[in-house]
Formats: sequence, C-alpha cells, structure tokens
Amino acid sequence: MEKAETWPPALSGQTLPGTQTSTASTRWRPAVTLFVAVSMTIAIELVASGLALEARRSLQILMLALVGWTLTSLDDTFVAVTAAVAMTLFVTGNTEALFDALGDELIWLLLASFLLAAAFKASGITDQLIALAAGRLRSVQSIAYVLTAILLATAFVVPSTSGRAAMMVPAYAAIAEHCTSARVRRAFALLFPTVVLLSAFASPIGAGAHLVAIDMVRRLSGEEIGYLHWVVLGLPFAASSAFLSTSIILRLFLTEQERRAKLALPPGNLERGPLWRRPIFWIAAAVVIGWLTEPMHGIDPTILALVGALAAFIPAVGPISFRDALRDADLSLLVFLAAMICLANGFVTSGLNESLVTMVFRPLRAGELSSIMFTALVAMIGLLSHLLIHSRTARMSILLPPTLILAQASGADVVMVMLTLVSATGLCQTLMVSAKPVALFGRLGENAYSAGNLVRLSAVLMPVHFLLIMVFVLIIWPTIESMLA
Repeated sequence: MEKAETWPPALSGQTLPGTQTSTASTRWRPAVTLFVAVSMTIAIELVASGLALEARRSLQILMLALVGWTLTSLDDTFVAVTAAVAMTLFVTGNTEALFDALGDELIWLLLASFLLAAAFKASGITDQLIALAAGRLRSVQSIAYVLTAILLATAFVVPSTSGRAAMMVPAYAAIAEHCTSARVRRAFALLFPTVVLLSAFASPIGAGAHLVAIDMVRRLSGEEIGYLHWVVLGLPFAASSAFLSTSIILRLFLTEQERRAKLALPPGNLERGPLWRRPIFWIAAAVVIGWLTEPMHGIDPTILALVGALAAFIPAVGPISFRDALRDADLSLLVFLAAMICLANGFVTSGLNESLVTMVFRPLRAGELSSIMFTALVAMIGLLSHLLIHSRTARMSILLPPTLILAQASGADVVMVMLTLVSATGLCQTLMVSAKPVALFGRLGENAYSAGNLVRLSAVLMPVHFLLIMVFVLIIWPTIESMLA
C-alpha cells in the first residue's frame, strides 16, 4: 500500500495540490512525531495501570501504529508489519500466529481475486463493454450513467479501488478525446474516481478494507458475514450512492445543454471476438455466481476463487501468463491484511478488548447516547476520517476496533455499526491525497480537475451521503435483515 503522494509512478516527483509542506514543518515533524509517540506510550503506562501487562502493551502497539499511519511518511504496510512483529515479541510470544496469518483464508481469497482481475484486465473486456454500451447512446448524461453501471459491476471482479481506477484510464482517455469541452472532460474525470470509490461497497472484495472489517467483526464479536450477506446489504447502498453521485456531478459541473450534448464515441474493438466467446468472461461470471449461491452448494468462496483463477490461466485460455498476473497482484495489500490479522489476534489474546469494555465503555450502557445519535456519530467520524488518514484500509484498522467495542458495550447491532463505518469511509475525495484513484485521475491530462473542484464536490456529497447512510441504517438495512431472518 504505497502512499498516495508517490502513486502512480507517473506522479513521482510531482507535488499534488494540498500536499505542499514548508521546509520548517519538515524539520520539526520528526520531533513532534517522536514526542507524541513517547508521550502516548508513557500516558498509557500511567493512566491504564489497571490493565494487565499484555493488554497495556497491546494498546501501546496499537497507538504507536496509529502514529505511524497518520503522522509519518512511512509506508502503511511497513507500519503494520512492524506492529505485528512487536505484538508477537511483546504480547503473544507466539511466532506461529504471525506466520500463519499469511495462510489465512482471506489472504488466499484476495490473491485469487487479484489473479482473476489481472486476466480480466488483460482481456480488454471492460474497454469493449464501455465502447459497445456507449455506441448505442449519444448524450453525455446517458453515457455517464452507463459508465456508472459498468464500474459498479467491476467491484465484483477487481479487489482494489486502485486497480479498478488504473483499469479505467484507457476508457477515460477514449471518452476525453471526444468530449466537446473542458467542462465535460472535467465531469468525466471526477466521475471515474468517485464511482470507483463508492461502488466498492457493493462487494466484500471491492476494497481491502472490507476484508479487514469482516475479519475484525468475526474476531471481536463472533458475527460471521458471508459473501452473499454482504452483497444483499451492500449492493443497494453502493448502487444508490454511485448513481446519486453521478447525478450530482452532472448537475454540479455541467449545464443542462452540456448534459444533453451529443458525444460520438468510436465503436468497440471486436478483433478479439464477441464477449460471449471469451473464456475469461464466463470464468469470471461463474465465480461471481458461485459466490452468490454459496448457501445452495456450500463450497467455500475462497476455493471457488482459486479454481476460477487457475482456470483463467490454462494455456490457450488466459490472456496473460500466470507469472505476469502474480507480478500485477498487490502483494503489499496482502501483507498488510496478514499483519492486521495478527494484530487482531493479539488484541483478543491479551484481553485488551474485554478490559476496554469493562473499564471504559461499560458505563455507556446507561444510555448516554441513543442508538440514532451513536449511529450518526459513527457516520460523521467515518465521513471526515479521510481528511487525516489517507488510506482506506488504515482508516478501517484504526477506527473499527474501538467502534465495535463501543457498539458491544452499548448494545448496538455490531453488523449495522460496521456497515455504517465502512460505507462512510468509502467517501474520500475531498483532497488529492485522500485516495489513489483521486490522485490518478486528477493528473490525467492538463488540469483534469483542481483541488477546488474536489472540495466543491465533497461539500455536496458529504451531507447527501450522511443522510443516505442514516436512511439505510434506520430503515433499509433493518428491513432487509428482517426479510432474511
């Protein structure tokens, strides 16, 4: 998980809007970071002296990791692995737990999904789908909604918002070339990263943060969330937020005349044959269908993904070699997730979770916050967190554990609280550095969009999505759960 400031490679050496730091701040930042880290460690030792030694060490490691993720330029994965090693040395003493984390089922699921995504991308299916769909449409508005639907579908195949954003660069380039004005190009440039980020919530593999959330809920509360369960709850919200955001972008940045303007795109490239004659198309479809019908056949989703990934690289079937696909896999994210699994195990083993509930959160059972106020607070924190923590997975790793503990202590529905936080943290396009897709599309072409455009868009999307989250938490998700019960 590279820092947004140095991704993609084409941006290296450039300064993104909002990332400028003065020479003075650069000089004193290490000293401030060290002071915060030392002060936090000492404060936990003194204030939390009632905790068991292992629990105190766990809390100190968690807080130091938070400092590393938020106040330093250290790589997120480096910080996570360092914290996992520290947890092994000073808390659990179980080296097997650290090594076994890389063999966790979620790691293999994510790896298989990366392999399938590499084959899907190399096949050119997405580009052809966009060209074929757009070939039947003419207006800017209709093409924008078709793009939203296609981006929503890719959340079930590509397990990375950065990967989906990179996959869509050629599609944006083809559309931008035929745009009638810079304003229309800007609208499409804003549409791609916005929909990529928001549509990820439709699928548990749509973002690495989702797998972290699922694992934390299971380890901290014992609640199991299957693939189909997530999709049933997540797809309606993802579709609503994505199409609503597309409508807002079109109306905020384009006039009615510009929305209805004709946009003539070239027809899709059929040199590789129709989509239904591509083996990788049917392999990906079979895997997704297998995931959705798990309650019927009982086959583990990870096994289905691995079988599909292997089938995609059979000679004469796969568009690229298995070795090249492995090179494209985001190994950094896999290691990050493994480290977070090790940390979560350490929190449970040390008794930190139970201690925090007993000492800090148990008094809230008296009802200081109503369920509605608690949900609203979680949603607001999630929506604003990207301003300080510029990594979706890091935001989830930092915010979810205490949120789940508080939810348990106050008697709130743990799954609803997790969905609230995950859906809120998915909105992260206020700053160029808030998400990699935002940084990428902001630098495609000359002035694709400015920092001011992002702030203007975010100022509208944040309150709209806050209301949308509250509607889903209070009405739609409980209704869906009651229908499934």
